[in-house]
Amino acid sequence: MQFVFGILLMAQLSLPSGAVPPQVMSASFKPSAIVKAGQKADIAVSFTVIKPYAINRTPEITLKLAEVPGVKLAKAEITASSMDPKSKDEYFVDLPTIHVVATAAKSGKYEVPGKLTYFFCNKSDGYCAKQSVDIKIPLQVQ
Repeated sequence: MQFVFGILLMAQLSLPSGAVPPQVMSASFKPSAIVKAGQKADIAVSFTVIKPYAINRTPEITLKLAEVPGVKLAKAEITASSMDPKSKDEYFVDLPTIHVVATAAKSGKYEVPGKLTYFFCNKSDGYCAKQSVDIKIPLQVQ
């Protein structure tokens, strides 16, 4: 009986067959200053989440970056801190900011591709999942 109840519960907590959850978190990018060729650029990557979803603090949000010709990355994989002083549970109240440090040898416009991975939940229906999305970090160098 408990097994059947467990199966019914899991069926309620999953999406319909073939359904894909929406991209619940999006990233925005802001360079710290005007970037000149040969100088380090600190690009702040901040996040917003659509309601009614919440982003889990653990496992951490990760960003894996791909190399781009002419751009040197300080780190190819960055993990966001799971610390959030306002959080009273396993979800972020204030989403973290990730800093991407890159140096371009020449002036121009670059896009650094990456894969953003995070875990999210919809608290009202109990649905949770891992999501990985492709992003492109813009870098403009003078």
